[in-house]
Amino acid sequence: MMKQIMKSTLFTLLKTLGVDKRYIKDIKTNHHLTILSLHQVSPKANPYYPPLHPELFEILLAYISQHFNVITFAQIEEYKESHKPNLILSFDDGYYDFYEYVMPLLEKYSLRANLNIIPECVESAMPMWNIRLYDFLNSSSLEQINIIDLQGFEEKLRSDSVADKSKYGLAISRFLKNRPRAERDKLFKELFDDIEKNHTIEYTKMLGREEIISIAKIHEIGVHSYAHESMKFESSDYFENDFRLCQEYFRDKLQLPLDIYAFPNGSYRDEQIDFLLEQGIGHILLVDDKYADYDSPTKKRFTFYADSANEVKLRAVGFFK
Repeated sequence: MMKQIMKSTLFTLLKTLGVDKRYIKDIKTNHHLTILSLHQVSPKANPYYPPLHPELFEILLAYISQHFNVITFAQIEEYKESHKPNLILSFDDGYYDFYEYVMPLLEKYSLRANLNIIPECVESAMPMWNIRLYDFLNSSSLEQINIIDLQGFEEKLRSDSVADKSKYGLAISRFLKNRPRAERDKLFKELFDDIEKNHTIEYTKMLGREEIISIAKIHEIGVHSYAHESMKFESSDYFENDFRLCQEYFRDKLQLPLDIYAFPNGSYRDEQIDFLLEQGIGHILLVDDKYADYDSPTKKRFTFYADSANEVKLRAVGFFK
């Protein structure tokens, strides 16, 4: 609680000092393109993977509408020479809350966004393994969580505080992400075979195919890989086959063009970028928490998160400390 109070106080002070205005001036001077990378927007709290509350998301939309041209990737050339700075809202994963909470607010402010989906999750109606893990953690007691037995993972959840839960969620997710895929899948299956015998878990809802086709009439759809693996650790054959599946899915199931590819977990190798360029992908989305270059097909993004109105405004302009 004290940490949250200190954080809120810091962002209030920074906003009062006009730090966000200095950032906007710098964005104009250096002709930066700001791309914010978002995920879940929901009032349903999950301390292991905190969503952005819809009230804070609306504050973000009101703020960026005032200070930026909010554009899509397809509009970059059109707005490239604008005197007002440009900003893109880029959503990864394809959660149902985009349809439930994000779209109505975007419509209210007459804004469009980029949404990058995971076809495997669309078809299975199940979230990625790490989101399933966070959903389990959020529905369980401290005692139930500390019974978890993962070979090589020794960390325990220390308390029911939001800070400890957030730290634990990151630790267990990082532990599994850093395993080879085959090893991770084995560990995860063993873990969830046991969990699902004893727990009823309400998993995070994902967008379905028909909803995505409907969304595509207004917003810009890209892909976040077919199965959401960290591509830096995958073979060239795996990556290329995963991308072929994405192409086929967009062509045959969605009947949409595929021009935007967002690397899962910001994880990639340079030769994978070269491959995507050879395949005609015009916008390759990374994270890196830096401003994007208008003239590069690879676009860096800022991971967006916030707990208060003032933090929303500072993060919106690229404050990342």
